[in-house]
Amino acid sequence: MAGNKKHRQYHRPPVQKVSIQRPIRISQCMIVKNEEKNIKRALLWAKEIAFEQIVVDTGSTDRTVEIAESMGAKIYHFEWVNDFSAAKNYAIEQAKGDWIAFLDADEYLSDTDAKKLIIILRKIEADPQYRKIKTAITCPWAQLDDDGKPFLVLTQNRIFRNTPEIRYKGSIHEGLILSEPCFDVPELSIIHTGYTKSAYADTGKAGRNIDLIREELKGRPEDANLKCYLADSLGVTGELQNLVEAEILYRDALASGQVMLSELKQRAYNYLITAYFDKEELNSENLELCRRAYEEFPENPDFCYYYGRKLHIEGNYLAAWEKLTACENLLKRDRVEISGYIISHALMLFFQMVLTAEELGKMPEVIRCATLVLKEDKYQYLILAPYLQAFKREGYETSDDEIYSLLGKIYDFSNLKDKLTVLRAAKEACNTELVGKVLLTFNSEELAWLTAVPE
Repeated sequence: MAGNKKHRQYHRPPVQKVSIQRPIRISQCMIVKNEEKNIKRALLWAKEIAFEQIVVDTGSTDRTVEIAESMGAKIYHFEWVNDFSAAKNYAIEQAKGDWIAFLDADEYLSDTDAKKLIIILRKIEADPQYRKIKTAITCPWAQLDDDGKPFLVLTQNRIFRNTPEIRYKGSIHEGLILSEPCFDVPELSIIHTGYTKSAYADTGKAGRNIDLIREELKGRPEDANLKCYLADSLGVTGELQNLVEAEILYRDALASGQVMLSELKQRAYNYLITAYFDKEELNSENLELCRRAYEEFPENPDFCYYYGRKLHIEGNYLAAWEKLTACENLLKRDRVEISGYIISHALMLFFQMVLTAEELGKMPEVIRCATLVLKEDKYQYLILAPYLQAFKREGYETSDDEIYSLLGKIYDFSNLKDKLTVLRAAKEACNTELVGKVLLTFNSEELAWLTAVPE
């Protein structure tokens, strides 16, 4: 009967709430003046990820605005009032995105890092804790020289939330006012080309900055930070008179006893140490500078290296080795806070470590460090000879067959230059067996040429 029919009950599966994350909206902002050489690259890196691109022109007389307009950027004009913060804050006020990427025209992210940026911002926005308190991204800021190689790595906050509380302060060398913690992102790197000599020559930035800082110094003549900023700008001009003034300013700043910005104080130490390093008459003063710099900034690999090298010159090999190995350990980190030299000249560190390890009788370290150098530059003759000698030191005897085999991983014994390099080093190391093995690789024509060449 119909009344007795059992009705099947169908249970709908529970509706699962799908969290749809809002797209990340990045407003790329910049202020420009006569940047026609850089503006295309400055906009291209963010073209695929930016919600909008805002260019505030402060008085260009070249094709900067025309090129930016052709690339779809929003153009605004701001009358220059000798105040970088005023111009940058005006640009921020035009932005409608959730995040702002404020890179200058001579700065950019690589294509890979631009894609990483979107992923990182998504992670921040998906985390309630980060979304609440993290206001900006801190990442490495790499300065490139005229050869396109990094010569200085600092950190910057250039990517931040679009909130009314975050604005720039300072007429020159302006900085963001941040009240909340930043999100540390060492895997991103902002590339900066604006400190190259060619850039300064093309744009006249040095002269402009010098004038602005001198004006500020009139109101604060004893300000150690301003003195360092002025010294920075004077130093890049390369003019002898300016270099002399830069040295005086850096010395005054360090002697003032004032609390200084860490970045500026390290640059002051670095400038004076490198200026004095090879002047024998200033050796004791330079050693003291190296000691102070290292003790104040033990995380700076440059100061570990400089101090270690100076200690070696003084004959304090054990202390020198301690500083040099500390430098190597710093370079192994994912992120180096600041380095103006050794991060891009690591071979110099290992070269020095070979010399110091040899003085201490650390033969395994001589071989390890020398191998690192020779793999990068196998014609470093001054390293190769002690490298070969190390294999024969007491307690670390190695057969000539083993030495020859190891050398074969670095040198091509069918190449005349390689054979001559090893031969010369083997003679210097007084290893007659190895000399014989290398000579066997020479053909008759090469041998005839070799015997005809005077020692």
